[in-house]
Amino acid sequence: MVVAADINSLPIIGGFNSMGCNLRCMAKILIIDDDHDVCRLLGQFLGQQGYEVASAGDGREGLTATTAFNPDLIICDLDMPELDGQGVITALRQDRRLSEIPVIVFSGSTDRDQIRGSINSGGDDYLTKPPNLPELLAAINARLARRQKQVHQLDQQIEQAAQIFVGIIHDLNKMSPAVHWLADTGAGSAEPQNKIIQRVRRSLDAGQPSVGKLVPALSNSLLVNTNQRQQFLKLSEVKALLAYGEYSNVYWGRDQHMIFRKPLKQWETELPPGQFFRAHRQAIINLSHLDFVEKAEAGKLRIHLCEFKEVIPVSQRKTAAFNRCLKAFKTH
Repeated sequence: MVVAADINSLPIIGGFNSMGCNLRCMAKILIIDDDHDVCRLLGQFLGQQGYEVASAGDGREGLTATTAFNPDLIICDLDMPELDGQGVITALRQDRRLSEIPVIVFSGSTDRDQIRGSINSGGDDYLTKPPNLPELLAAINARLARRQKQVHQLDQQIEQAAQIFVGIIHDLNKMSPAVHWLADTGAGSAEPQNKIIQRVRRSLDAGQPSVGKLVPALSNSLLVNTNQRQQFLKLSEVKALLAYGEYSNVYWGRDQHMIFRKPLKQWETELPPGQFFRAHRQAIINLSHLDFVEKAEAGKLRIHLCEFKEVIPVSQRKTAAFNRCLKAFKTH
């Protein structure tokens, strides 16, 4: 078979084609085709683009290879003996472990019914043979980008569900430290949250651990937005919380902050005592990030936190309590 473009005709930079390098680095592609020349040529081309490539000579071998290789994307020929491309796609979509893998179908046929049938079976894209290599590369990049976005959205949903679950655990722990009856709370509509609760149920059945042992990392964390994604931030990394009306601005890292719909009064009941101190009505500081304390006029104290621009004064009525708290913190 003749491939439409010479492999070496595309621009290569440092061993990678200039289009979509970030997507393809370390991505795995499985080629399923009974034409060994196609597998060899596409494998060589995609390998030069930075992909990790495997191939299978027929549909049944392709399904076995999919389980073993765990590809990020599959390129599948439609016309194969025994198990054709549509059969492969149908089998993939029926397997929960493999159903989300994008599949690009390609075939020498231009029959519209066949094209429609492959898409209806679960194919993500359709290209005709002989493949145009730039067009194939663009299709691969588009499908991988879409899949990457889906995975990111799923991560966000799971993190949000986990944060909800932490709140549930927190409320239950207020009622009783024994949470073995949490196993009865698995019903609900949020699937990621149910998965977490099911995991907890299995842990409880195995040994009924305490809340502290069950979710130590989550219960001492906040869900924050960083670089346009959500992740958990350890409370120990929080430097200061400043009042913002009925809200509060939480600061961490180098000038990173996020507004929460929660007043400082509520934060006081939730933050670890002895580590966080309310310096005045508008500010709570983390003693772990204390740089130095400045003595100002009339015995007033001003707190400087590491890599934090704002200087936080200690109110006069809080001065004695701050000194005691600071001494206890240093001793601890």
